[in-house]
Amino acid sequence: MTARIQYLHQVIAQPDFWNNPTRAYEVLQEIEYSIFYKHQEYQRWCSILEDIKAALELLELSADDELLLEAQTNLTQLQQELETVEIQQLMSDPCDQKGALYKWCREKLPNYS
Repeated sequence: MTARIQYLHQVIAQPDFWNNPTRAYEVLQEIEYSIFYKHQEYQRWCSILEDIKAALELLELSADDELLLEAQTNLTQLQQELETVEIQQLMSDPCDQKGALYKWCREKLPNYS
């Protein structure tokens, strides 16, 4: 998504960008949606992290298998989502033309060759 936003910023920088108000509106709407989506995603991750922290604080006071399972599930979900975003960032980066995904796999997956 970042690469797309960078591209749209280049489109906006063109001298004739405002000559077509309909297209200008569409581009600005896409940027606004992208920013809104990223913000919503970030807020959700913060909420999950706060839930994990609260669960860990409660678990320090007393053992609760159900609460522990919930915290582990939330942590796994958060980790998977962040890894997905990391892969998306690598794939949208111009460096990907030089094998960034391969490099990431070698770093994250010890048995990857």
